[in-house]
Amino acid sequence: MAALTLPNIFFSSLSPSIHKPPTLNPKTSHSVLRPHWIIDLLKSCSNIREFSPIHAHLITANLIHDPEITSQVLAFLLSVNNLDCAHHILSYSHEPESIIWNTLLENKLKEGCPQEVLVGYYHMVTQGVLLDISTFHFLIHAFCMNFDVKLGSEVHGRILKCGFGRNKSLNNNLMGLYSKCGKLKEVCQLFEKMTHRDVISWNTMISCYVLKGMYREALDLFDEMLVSGVLPDEITMVSLVSTCAKLKDLEMGKRLHLYIVDNKLWIRGSLLNCLVDMYSKCGKMDEAHGLLSRCDESEVDVVLWTTLVSGYVKSNKIDKARQLFDKMNERSLVSWTTMMSGYVQGGYYFESLELFQQMRFENVIPDEVALVTVLSACVHLEDFDLGRSVHAFIVTYGMVVDGFLGNALLDLYAKCGKLDEALRTFEQLPCKSAASWNSMLDGFCQSGGVDKARDFFNKIPEKDIVSWNTMVNSYVKHDLVNESFEIFCKMQSSNVKPDKTTLISLLSSCAKVGALSHGIWVNVYIEKNEIGIDAMLGTALIDMYGKCGCVEMAYEIFTQIIEKNVSVWTAMMAANAMEGLALEAIDLYLEMEERGVKPDHVTFIALLAACSHGGLVDEGYKYFNKLRSFYNIIPTIHHYGCMVDLLGRVGHLEETVKFIERMPIEPDVSIWSSLMRACRSHHNVELAEHAFKQLIEKDPTNDGAHVLLSNIYADAGRWDDVSKVRTKLHETGVPKQPGFAIIEQNGVVHEFVASNLVSADVLCMLQDIERRLLVKQELSDTTSQHSERLAVAFGLINNQENSPIRVVNSVRMCRDCHSVMKLISQAYDREIVIRDNYRFHRFTDGHCSCKDYW
Repeated sequence: MAALTLPNIFFSSLSPSIHKPPTLNPKTSHSVLRPHWIIDLLKSCSNIREFSPIHAHLITANLIHDPEITSQVLAFLLSVNNLDCAHHILSYSHEPESIIWNTLLENKLKEGCPQEVLVGYYHMVTQGVLLDISTFHFLIHAFCMNFDVKLGSEVHGRILKCGFGRNKSLNNNLMGLYSKCGKLKEVCQLFEKMTHRDVISWNTMISCYVLKGMYREALDLFDEMLVSGVLPDEITMVSLVSTCAKLKDLEMGKRLHLYIVDNKLWIRGSLLNCLVDMYSKCGKMDEAHGLLSRCDESEVDVVLWTTLVSGYVKSNKIDKARQLFDKMNERSLVSWTTMMSGYVQGGYYFESLELFQQMRFENVIPDEVALVTVLSACVHLEDFDLGRSVHAFIVTYGMVVDGFLGNALLDLYAKCGKLDEALRTFEQLPCKSAASWNSMLDGFCQSGGVDKARDFFNKIPEKDIVSWNTMVNSYVKHDLVNESFEIFCKMQSSNVKPDKTTLISLLSSCAKVGALSHGIWVNVYIEKNEIGIDAMLGTALIDMYGKCGCVEMAYEIFTQIIEKNVSVWTAMMAANAMEGLALEAIDLYLEMEERGVKPDHVTFIALLAACSHGGLVDEGYKYFNKLRSFYNIIPTIHHYGCMVDLLGRVGHLEETVKFIERMPIEPDVSIWSSLMRACRSHHNVELAEHAFKQLIEKDPTNDGAHVLLSNIYADAGRWDDVSKVRTKLHETGVPKQPGFAIIEQNGVVHEFVASNLVSADVLCMLQDIERRLLVKQELSDTTSQHSERLAVAFGLINNQENSPIRVVNSVRMCRDCHSVMKLISQAYDREIVIRDNYRFHRFTDGHCSCKDYW
């Protein structure tokens, strides 16, 4: 056959770096192209016409017998679906067909084309080509790349049919495939059937357990592996040490570290990073950092430095993290983001933003995670301008505002009260997730008002638990208990199961307005649905019963809670304090200390309030001093306020003034208000005027202070001064905020405001009260339209006989109303429970539980 000159078209696809092969001279039959050129030419072929001259040359030059070239020829013929020609070509080869096909499969794997491996496999099966161990290895690798467990199972069957079921390497590869696809059962079956397991077998089994989150099972295999006589390698230890990091199992982590050192395994790369990560997550930063000192500098990369920085951040050692960060010669974007997020998590928002500015100065382009972190800092600082600048940066760099980034921008605008910008951002989101809808809803709840929030809530296509809880919380925040329960009922009918957050919000709402029947309903719901009462839910129940005047039921819940934290103890103490049960509150405090529960600043507020209600001056001083000297708690204005109230109630007015003068923090409105109330109780007009002057300097529009001073003058018979105060209040334009009272009736909360506009039935009851009380005693002004009297009249009309009348009053009850309530309780033989803004008053048979001390 004459020598062939190949057309130039066949060289056009070759790399410029490769020298152009010599053109075959028709007169020289022995001129031959090199094999790798032939392979490149075959890859460039697109049809049979281009292939024909190459085919002729392969036959002439006797290259058709080369398995590598033959496999490439085979690949081309399969691509043009010419199986007849492929079968013909294979007949030229001296090698078995399986070797040619395996070479094809191997090449396709190297090229990253697992799908073409499967095509080759189907042709091998249909052509009756013998499948050997190599074939199955290539197939399993292809299935791993595609995560194709279905085809993997089919090939597994063929492996067994071909008699290769006991081949260790094939079983190891099959275990790897099943492990990657999450098929633990199949992995375990293969592992159990293996008579001779090597380190790869054990490593695969361990990594499968780790992938499935079965960390303890993975660690148990370590001992079994040693007993079997197979020595773990670096790969084994990487899996096991990372498992210890996830479990924060320091003891096991140290044991593995000791094994690594004793068996002289090389601590570098992934193993070094895993050890550092393990010690970091276990809070042992000295050990983590110490590993670096025993390594060559070349082995410590940016990933390792970043892991250490992250460890210090999670250990709340932010200064140490920053020192390490500043020492880094090379910083990745992850390094910057880790340090910035550490600042945000620790509440160092300014520092986070300063670091972001430094990062931009060094021309590091932030990604979505970094920008979300920066926007979070802006939200906490309410720095709307910087947040908007970040948004402009995002637009400038053409970043997609979606996902976490979109939600972070929504959160920024919503929490800064910029609902228009938030809504515009929301509408521009290409894909609105549940988080997007919820962020926008939260914005309406924060700034748009409850009605607008409800309108938006109704538009949410798929409401999740966060959507419902956000809406419930909005109603609770606005003291709309009826609406909060209405939305709760709709939540149940929507098949979204309430969680503990929902129930805690509802209980908080009940506690605010004293809605006992609603609170009991929530308690029954918890019991019927077998929801475990943990510390948080238990605290909410105790708080609700305590604020609804049911201290016995609060205590019943208290005894049911197995693990009582400081919040549980404090809630129970506060419930006793509001009932005036000072000694019981102190007993609880002492029991809490005996059980080793450390009190916090809120505990001492409840304890001091109890002392105040009980008039326990010595005990009050004792615990006030203890919170500083023993527990190193710095007293807040609330602690000082309790002490001022305590001293003022018992009439130690001079001591009260001295206490206020010695306060290391400036007295606020509540301190001077408390002193004024004490002055009224103990008829000290001069000191009351001094307290009023101090109060008005801080809050000139405080209507309550003017009213209280007016009442003090009235008690003293100084009617000209009463007139002056009321005239001044009118001239300054300070509106008097009317008090209101709330009563729950048949699951509905009713609110009454001091007014002359009352319903006919309530007016009739007020007249009946006046008639009965005038018969019993000569009293004047019993028809005063104070809100608590209106609420009690409503309760007398609508409550069942002999059932207590429960009222929540927004302000401190006046003396006249207090006296009238005692008489009503006796005249109508009813228990009346009124919670004002400081304590409970339980009126029965003409007496009050406060013993006229409030």
